[in-house]
Amino acid sequence: MKHVVLTGFMAVGKTAVGRRLAKRLGYDFVDTDQLIEQQAGMTIAQMFERLGEAEFRERERRVIEDLELSTPTVIATGGGTFVDEANRKRLKQLGVVVCLVTSLETILERVGRNEARPLARGDARKRLVEMYERRKPAYSKADVLVETEGLTVEQAVSRVSAMIAAHLKGNATEVSGS
Repeated sequence: MKHVVLTGFMAVGKTAVGRRLAKRLGYDFVDTDQLIEQQAGMTIAQMFERLGEAEFRERERRVIEDLELSTPTVIATGGGTFVDEANRKRLKQLGVVVCLVTSLETILERVGRNEARPLARGDARKRLVEMYERRKPAYSKADVLVETEGLTVEQAVSRVSAMIAAHLKGNATEVSGS
């Protein structure tokens, strides 16, 4: 059974696209950041503040490692999840990995609207540009890269769906079309 894993930098739309893609395909939906928050009993921002990024990344690794999926699922990951080699290997075992890509300007604009992103605080622009550049090589290892610049969520879902169709052949619950 092949699942669909969405990765990419923060604010590219992994959760929004993931929810709608799951609905379109008839799959379940899991957001790994939400799983981490549920297990920790606090938000990711609180985790970064109280426990630090290293502890968050360790919890993230455990959540990815422990994913038990009995039905086809769309999995939205955090922006840094796919950078970790162990996470990358595990996620590729689960199914097709799709990296959503949009411009850095769009990302900066979206991040600027959301105070809950711990890695976007302070001198966000400079830090985000550096982080984006550091993470690009990992994102390029995804099975499919999907450019979403200028697309609505629904248009992005259609593009992802079209680009992964061949990867999902044989999944019993797959629904074709829009």
